Amino acid sequence: MTPEAKRKTSHWFILLVPFFYIFFLSREMILLILAIVMSIVIVFELLRLKNEKLNQKLLKFFDGVYRETEAKNVSTLIFTLSGIFFTVFFFEKEIALLAIFFLTFGDGFAALVGEKYGKHKIFGKKSWVGVITNLLTCLAVGLIFSHFYPIKFSQIFFGSLAATVIEILPVKDNLLIPVVSAYVMTLML
Repeated sequence: MTPEAKRKTSHWFILLVPFFYIFFLSREMILLILAIVMSIVIVFELLRLKNEKLNQKLLKFFDGVYRETEAKNVSTLIFTLSGIFFTVFFFEKEIALLAIFFLTFGDGFAALVGEKYGKHKIFGKKSWVGVITNLLTCLAVGLIFSHFYPIKFSQIFFGSLAATVIEILPVKDNLLIPVVSAYVMTLML
């Protein structure tokens, strides 16, 4: 498994948030837990970046989870957790859940499929195959989701499109995919 595949697979732990939000915990409890986890991760990251010996041990332990660029910079985990936190905080439950699923499944499958089959690159490292995979995955997840929650097709379509556009752009997509797609789906109410 390539390092990027390991990274994207590790992102599937994000699914714990919607799982507990759907079945066990209130919005307030999810936000509290996310705030605590984010605080721990921020402290952990600051310690890691201040102590080279600790940094090297952690990079070795989490081999493939950190990108090379994150060896000396803050991990994207902080952006991922922040995106999820803001999405749960600002948007209705159904919208927030679907936006988190877009991040987890759309971005995850786009990277895995794009890395394996994407020969024709666009916008740097992204491939047409990855972009199309992201869009189709988000649409499929949205359609499945709509069988359990009252989400309109227009919300699914434009939310999927927003998630895909954000995934292409050179921005912090883990922060912006859930927030922007949730915002777009809210506009479509």
